[in-house]
Amino acid sequence: MSPRHTPMTEAEYTIPRNHDSDSPHVKKANISTTKGGYLVYGTAHMHTGVVNTTLYGQDGRVLCTSKPKYGTGKEPGNENGYLIGMSVCYPKPGSIKIKDDEILTLESIYKNKFRTGAFLYLLGRSNTEQRFEYLM
Repeated sequence: MSPRHTPMTEAEYTIPRNHDSDSPHVKKANISTTKGGYLVYGTAHMHTGVVNTTLYGQDGRVLCTSKPKYGTGKEPGNENGYLIGMSVCYPKPGSIKIKDDEILTLESIYKNKFRTGAFLYLLGRSNTEQRFEYLM
């Protein structure tokens, strides 16, 4: 993978279905950032079957974990067993620094009973400028 020159799109992949296993499917991808900054928002684009998605810094620190919310009812928007939402990360401004050319690790954990894709969005602020940009 080389998402260095194509923000976000290279962090997408497909989860294979495996009905013969109860073990979760764990997928890790290393993602290079070209320019550092401060993490201001993070969330994963998830599908039904997700356990969680976590972004780690090069030193192993957790930058953001996005967790699913599953429906419990029958009404629209709360369908039992279906993914209806996900958590987001809004860290305290200036609290999570990502260095120039830092290699981040994206880890997604899915139940093996589904075949789907995973995707991550990050938004950061430059060290020196007051503008927002995607960090990967």
